[in-house]
Amino acid sequence: MIKSELELIESIREKVNTGQKFPENIFGIGDDCAVYRISENRYGLFSTDISIENIHFDLTYTPLFDAGYRSMAANISDIYAMGGKPVLALISIDIPGNLNEKDISALYEGIITCSQKHGVLISGGDTSRSPVLVINISIYGETDSPVYRNGAKPGDRIYLTGSTGLSKLGLEILQNKSGMEKYPAAVNRHLRPEPGGDLVTVILGHYSPSSMIDISDGLINDLGHICRESKTGFELFTDKLSVHDEIRNYCLDRNREPADYLLYSGEECELVFTSKEDVPATPGITHIGNITSEGYTLISGDKKAPVSIKGYDHFIK
Repeated sequence: MIKSELELIESIREKVNTGQKFPENIFGIGDDCAVYRISENRYGLFSTDISIENIHFDLTYTPLFDAGYRSMAANISDIYAMGGKPVLALISIDIPGNLNEKDISALYEGIITCSQKHGVLISGGDTSRSPVLVINISIYGETDSPVYRNGAKPGDRIYLTGSTGLSKLGLEILQNKSGMEKYPAAVNRHLRPEPGGDLVTVILGHYSPSSMIDISDGLINDLGHICRESKTGFELFTDKLSVHDEIRNYCLDRNREPADYLLYSGEECELVFTSKEDVPATPGITHIGNITSEGYTLISGDKKAPVSIKGYDHFIK
C-alpha cells in the first residue's frame, strides 16, 4: 500500500536516479520543473500536470470552461515558480462518452483563455477515449536563471505573494452547494486560480530569491517542500497572513479558525519564496516568516508552537 504521495515520489526519484546519470546541464526530479541548460544564461523549463475528473475537479459543480482554465493555470504556475516565462504547451485529453463536441469546445475555451492571458502557445497534443475526463498538459518555459527549491538558508526571510485560503473555502462552498452568492471571491478562486506571473519580474529584480515554489498543496506543505530540499526549517508568523473578508465572515459564522484555510488551502497558484534581502513593503508581497536551521514553528503574538507538515495528498484518505 502507498503510504503517501511524498514517499511515492521519493521512491520513484531514487529508482530513476539510480538507473541514470544526469549531466551537469540537466536538473531532474525534485522541483516544480525539470531544467535543461541550453546555453549560458538560457535555461529550458519542462513540467507536466494531470487533472482527472472526480479527483481534481467535479463536473457537477465545475463548468467545463473552468476545468480547462484551472488545469492550464496549474502548469503555468509551475513555470513561474522557477522564475520562468511560459512559452508553449501540449494538451492531451481523454474523453468520456457522455461529452460531445460542444462540451470539448467549452473545455478548450477555458484552456485557451488562460493560455492567451499568460502568453502560452498551444502547440499540439493527443486525444483518446476514457471512462472519465482526463486533462494532461505538458508545458515548456524559459529563464535566464532558474530558482530552485533547495537554495534556502537559515536567516533567509520567507515571502508570500497575495493571500491564501480562498480556494479551500470555495471548494467547501461548491461541495455544499450553498453560499455561492455570499462568497463569490472564494468560488472564483477555486474555479479559476490565477498564476502570479505579474510579480515574477519584481521578485527576481528586487528580492534575488534563494528558493521558490507555488502553492498547490497548501502553504505549510509547500513551504515544507522547500525546507526538505534545502535541509532547513521555518518559523511562520501567522499574524502576518492576510485574512480575506469572506474567510473571516465564514469562520465567524461557523466558529472555525481562519488558519485552517490560510495554512492548508491548495490550488492557490500564489508563490512562496525565500530571500536574504530585507525589502521594504512591496504591494502584493508579504514577509511571513524566516528560514531556520531546523524544525517547523508557528508564531502568533508571543506564542510559539510546532506544526507538522500536512496538505493535500492523493494517497491519504
